[in-house]
Amino acid sequence: MTTYDTNLLPTLPQLGKATAVALAVAGAILVGAVLPAEYGIDPSGLGKALGLTQLSGGARPAAEVTPAAGTAGAATVTKTTRAFRSDAMNITLQPGEGAEVKAAIAKGEQFVFSWSSEGGPVKSDMHGEPFNAGPREFSTYWKVAQQESGRGTFTAPFDGIHGWYWRNKGTGPVTIHVQVSGFHDKLFRPTPEA
Repeated sequence: MTTYDTNLLPTLPQLGKATAVALAVAGAILVGAVLPAEYGIDPSGLGKALGLTQLSGGARPAAEVTPAAGTAGAATVTKTTRAFRSDAMNITLQPGEGAEVKAAIAKGEQFVFSWSSEGGPVKSDMHGEPFNAGPREFSTYWKVAQQESGRGTFTAPFDGIHGWYWRNKGTGPVTIHVQVSGFHDKLFRPTPEA
């Protein structure tokens, strides 16, 4: 006859505590990651800080979105009347120097971007502002203190200019290589205001 040591099994209070901890962790993951990434709902603000709200896709009011045939909405195609274009630019930043590159793009239109820094990491800030915006009228999308590259897809939330600011915080020159392909009007360096 086999006997079992019941002292090795968890007690009911221990099981209750483990279940409560598991539910709390699951709830935190749901609120902090799943809701922002899947549905664009971000009550804690953590999803925006981690860039998860961009994964939800969101509505694209300026473009026509059509479900692919036979998929019941599983895949979408975004149609546009704008011409497709590709642009590339290189900028060399001396120590302490900063520069901007922007793309003019209409609300709902998209571009794919890739940039890298040769010579070391840079401070980077991806942001945008409406055409003829005031000095403090802008939206920040992605900001990192030290980064050597960035890439992704961007959908313009409003008509305006959207792009990057880089600052070389190192001790030697850094060259930024940026490429943008999509349905933007132009890629350019804004002139500094006097």
